[in-house]
Amino acid sequence: MADNYFKKIQDWLSSIAKKGTKPGTEEVQAVFAKKERIFVFAMAYIIALSMWLIVNLNGIFNITIKMPVAIGNIPNDLALTDDLPEFVEVSLSGTALPLISLYNNPPSVSIDVEASEVNLFNQVRQRMNTIQEVEVVKVEPILVKVELEKKAAKKIPIRLQSELAFENRFGLISSPKLVPDSIEITGAVSQLRLIQNWVLKDTLKLTGIRDDIQESIAIKNENPLITTSLEEVSYTANVSEFTESEVSVLIKTRDLPRGESITYNPASITIKYDVPLEQYAEITRVRPYEVYVPYSKIEEDMTGFVTPDIELVTPQYVLKLRSFQPKAVAYFSVLDQ
Repeated sequence: MADNYFKKIQDWLSSIAKKGTKPGTEEVQAVFAKKERIFVFAMAYIIALSMWLIVNLNGIFNITIKMPVAIGNIPNDLALTDDLPEFVEVSLSGTALPLISLYNNPPSVSIDVEASEVNLFNQVRQRMNTIQEVEVVKVEPILVKVELEKKAAKKIPIRLQSELAFENRFGLISSPKLVPDSIEITGAVSQLRLIQNWVLKDTLKLTGIRDDIQESIAIKNENPLITTSLEEVSYTANVSEFTESEVSVLIKTRDLPRGESITYNPASITIKYDVPLEQYAEITRVRPYEVYVPYSKIEEDMTGFVTPDIELVTPQYVLKLRSFQPKAVAYFSVLDQ
């Protein structure tokens, strides 16, 4: 039918164009004839397409759209215990223009939280009553259960896994800090009961570190039934360049019985350690480690050699023990006469 209209319109437009053609040279007539054919074709195509749309847009079509779910007002002292669907799939039947409008801008369907069970098919059908020439064929899901419970709040610590790789001779001079280090979560009592800490799932990975660390980390909440008091936390740590130092410390005996003395060979241990550059001058004026052997270790020994224990006695300095020599020393027990 549309093809017949197209042929008739083309012939009519061609006859009109020919009546207005003025005589001239053959070249001018050829150019004009070419433009005439293009113009006639374009007009015929537009008119035919318009008629095709008029005829076909009045037909019946079926589409499926996703309608967003709007949850009604929840009382302040209550919270949902189960997640409700974010969208509902709706199959519609109707003419083209209303369906196109619904597809591009689907309306929302409301869920009444005061009802324990909501019939979404009825809700969608009521929502579509205002739109003519559209019929609701199917809704998925049809029914939704709504369960409410007493709302509670809970403060829990935040946990973050980190992988830090420093440049050579650089390292931490203080423990990393999360600020704030805790978060308040709100939701139904049954939802909060088993949550003991808030784990930031994305591990913080940093490489080539040589400066102080300061990172902002987003709080991601994948549970729609819980609200959080924070959107992000700050991760900070102090970093310094380290240098090597060493100290020689005499070996002592702890818990030595009265009337007995122990001598060691060698009598001292040389300890090598790393110290931050800014603490180096100060640490050279103190003896940061003690070296001792518990008397119980001597009592249990059958070889005549023991390995001393190294103890840091200056916790105000950030020192990293590298090594100590010798690893084992000989000992001699002398009884008072």
